Amino acid sequence: MKGLFRIIRRYSLTAGLITVVILFCNGVLLMGIVYFTAWQEGADKYYGISLRLMERVGEGFGMEAEGYILNEKGRKLLEDSEFVWAMALDKEGTVVWEWKLPEEIPEQYSIQDVASFSRWYLSDYPVKAMVKGELLLVFGCDPEMVSRHNLVVSSVLMEHAPDYIKLIIMANLLVIAVVVLCFGYRFYDSMKPIAQGIESLAAQKPVRLKEKGAAGELAGKLNAASDLILEQNRVIAKRDYARTEWIAGVSHDIRTPLSMIVGHSDRLSKDETLSKENRMLAENIRRQSLIIRQLIADLNLTSKLAYQAQPLKKSRFQPAALARSCIADFYNEGLGGKREAEYEFETVIQEELEQVWIDADEKLLARAVRNLIGNSIRHNPKGCRIRVTVEEQREDIRFLVEDTGSGIPENVVQNMDAPDSTVHIMGLRLTEQIAKVHGGRLEFVRREDGRYDAGICFPRSC
Repeated sequence: MKGLFRIIRRYSLTAGLITVVILFCNGVLLMGIVYFTAWQEGADKYYGISLRLMERVGEGFGMEAEGYILNEKGRKLLEDSEFVWAMALDKEGTVVWEWKLPEEIPEQYSIQDVASFSRWYLSDYPVKAMVKGELLLVFGCDPEMVSRHNLVVSSVLMEHAPDYIKLIIMANLLVIAVVVLCFGYRFYDSMKPIAQGIESLAAQKPVRLKEKGAAGELAGKLNAASDLILEQNRVIAKRDYARTEWIAGVSHDIRTPLSMIVGHSDRLSKDETLSKENRMLAENIRRQSLIIRQLIADLNLTSKLAYQAQPLKKSRFQPAALARSCIADFYNEGLGGKREAEYEFETVIQEELEQVWIDADEKLLARAVRNLIGNSIRHNPKGCRIRVTVEEQREDIRFLVEDTGSGIPENVVQNMDAPDSTVHIMGLRLTEQIAKVHGGRLEFVRREDGRYDAGICFPRSC
């Protein structure tokens, strides 16, 4: 996770820096707009000097025999202000009053001098001038604290200000879009190998990424995970192969003695010299032996299907004929010892499927259908009505087995994907495996009583 945080932090800092730069540029622009506005409204606001203060100082002037004087209130205002000196000129340009006037400041001015310093500087002092009665009051500012600039704004500029603002906004959006695309591409380029590695990891393919750049640490973790998964898969494959071989070996070794048990018990069940009770015992042995043989065959087959060790032996046949053949097989085998009169079979086959031919593994599909029919017989020992339907669903063909008996309970349906379930559903799982190797699925149809019937559905071109 540290590598991921480092990538996020890196690009977050970059995005933050870009945002700061854009904000700075906009800030400069805003300051320029404020500057223009301030200059238009009055230079006193630009300097930070109050025009009201200058007026109040001007109100303190009076004329006496010795000349113009400033009262105590006005002098106090000057002392508390940011002005460093002040003077008053009469109509002839002569200094008639002064306050802290520096020596380098002249005491006589022409009209040209007044026009010059009132807009700029007087002996390097930024000044502010205002007319008060017959006097021109001039206030000097600290050159280290205040600077003065002259800016002339065209009326055309002001008229087109809304258009310029729109242009600035568009330029900002364009810059942001370009930056986002550039850094988005860089982020995509750095994360693309990681995404490809994850896809290869999901497909259980070897991952070998270059451990460099911003995503180098993540690449290293993916390489390590790939090595671990490959090693685990190798161990699992070895274990599964050993289990498959063991099941196949047990099935082979048990086949001969089991066949002898079935043969001897069959012969004893027909031996008239034995008592009826002993013949019934022999028949029960034969039936249970057949069940054991079927279970071993199912275990062997499900193991092969699970590890794709059972090749499909496709042939061309008719689904309708397959359904009828499965039902006939149960009758021929005596319904597993059940009384035939207690079971009633019905086939429902769509008319258009009567002449349909498909290419699939006929024996495996017959095994799946027989498992579903056998499930209905086995769980309804008192008999029931069994209906086998062959129908077309879109491009698929479905074999559905329904009965009027107990049906399949909810817990069986819920435990189909639980490999360690205590529910004995090997027959249904084998049916599901057969459907899957044909590209299909096992389906459960819910009844009104909450139980289920089952069927297999697979594509016509499987």
